[in-house]
Amino acid sequence: MQEDIVMKLTNFGFTVNQAKVYLSIIQSGPTRVGKISRNTQLHRQDIYKLLPKLEKMGLITKTIDKPFMIEAISVEKALDNLISKERRKANDKITCLEKSLKEMISALQEQPERKEEARFTLLTTDDAIMNRINLSFRRVKRAVNLVTNLEILNMPIMHYYQEFLQTLANTKVKASLLIVTNEKKELVNQAVEKMAPSKGDFTAKHIDKNVFKHYQIIDRREVWIATQQRTESGFPCILWTNDQNIVEVYVEHLKKAWNHTRANVVYSNSLAKPFITQINDGTLMPSAIVS
Repeated sequence: MQEDIVMKLTNFGFTVNQAKVYLSIIQSGPTRVGKISRNTQLHRQDIYKLLPKLEKMGLITKTIDKPFMIEAISVEKALDNLISKERRKANDKITCLEKSLKEMISALQEQPERKEEARFTLLTTDDAIMNRINLSFRRVKRAVNLVTNLEILNMPIMHYYQEFLQTLANTKVKASLLIVTNEKKELVNQAVEKMAPSKGDFTAKHIDKNVFKHYQIIDRREVWIATQQRTESGFPCILWTNDQNIVEVYVEHLKKAWNHTRANVVYSNSLAKPFITQINDGTLMPSAIVS
């Protein structure tokens, strides 16, 4: 019993000997060093060295007469005070870490952007896909475009996209969704409504034509391409690349599919003028994919 309580006290930051002395004082009531020594089997000189620390921790009081008497503060009150101190220290540390993080991010953002080399990465696990999503969506500035079907759209992992789409809407990033399926329009509407952001620039279209599907374009600088391989949750493994030749192939494909006569709007809270916007080279493309 005694040993168990001593070990529990060490969780509060006590050394083993501090815990033994404090426990002895609690159990004895007002007491003197001699009795504490007999109860704990510790030398008097060691106890004299330990008492100032316990007093500083707000756990005991002692009289000014000699030899002085020692009394423990209420256990509940004393240990609750220790918990409060630890909580304040933890909160202060978290605040300090958050401040450091903001300062580092600010400093890194001020660095000149380096031209990225073309890279290809195969993402074969849900964790790898989510890590890449977090990285890519944190850097997005202009537009995100997703082309998929109802099967993928209804997968559990897609609820993360609803959160990301809402985040994009809050930062005024455009988003478009093209759903390739022969399913009824009602089913398409239900799926879109589940992931549509409550505000912002978002448009969804439905097409029953057999076109490329399962890819995503971010800021016209990277593309995510679904493969036949599946992750542990059944989501397609992803080929990610920032190779501009490949990115432009998919941008051009999206432009044609989006503007196809059989592509129908199923959802739009777009703030832009219709879905066609003039871009620098004089060609026309959907406003949702202008980067």
